[in-house]
Amino acid sequence: MKWMPLRVGLVSALVVAAFYGCDAKMPRQGKLVAFHQRVSFEEYLSSNLLEVSRMAGRVAAETDGELSVVGLPYVQACGVESTQGYRVFGYTTIAPSIPFERLEEIVRAHRRDGVSGLWVQNDFQSDGSRRIYFTDNDGNSAEFMYFESGVAMSSYSSCLPTSRPLNDPDQFDLPSVQEAFPGVRVSVNDNTDTSLHPLPALHPGPQSGSQSGVQSGP
Repeated sequence: MKWMPLRVGLVSALVVAAFYGCDAKMPRQGKLVAFHQRVSFEEYLSSNLLEVSRMAGRVAAETDGELSVVGLPYVQACGVESTQGYRVFGYTTIAPSIPFERLEEIVRAHRRDGVSGLWVQNDFQSDGSRRIYFTDNDGNSAEFMYFESGVAMSSYSSCLPTSRPLNDPDQFDLPSVQEAFPGVRVSVNDNTDTSLHPLPALHPGPQSGSQSGVQSGP
């Protein structure tokens, strides 16, 4: 794994799109699960988040290319009263481009069959992008944004219940780069937007950046 400055141009555009381009009205199969029936936040961190992150690694592996991490995961407190919990925003990554049809095949093969809704944008947009969204009935979502020069991926969980103390996002250990992207060549850019994704000291090992805050949500 190596550390490098963030490239400008395409990469910057992809980062902005990945951070702010998620559509809150992504399709799902059936109604949103009631708060206390959703997967726990701890289970999402240990399983679902890694599963989603490794999809980005699979895209990079298609070309034996390098995966660029341009946003680190962070946790927010969310909800009110009896529906307080946490949500996590996962790694934001950029992989070398592959054919859109192949990207769609990878997403369809790796999503959790039977619990995910999938939406594929029919046409390319004026900026040359085309998106694939998927979400489950808990409200956990991910997005792949395709460009001819790269594929950006971002994910975020719904507000999820927890057995841990509330209003303390810093208590959680988030997956390291090595855990999230095993067997993949990874670069971590050192000028990530620290107001969104605090970047720890630049050295290999667990990354545990987090962001405090309370935000209401589903």
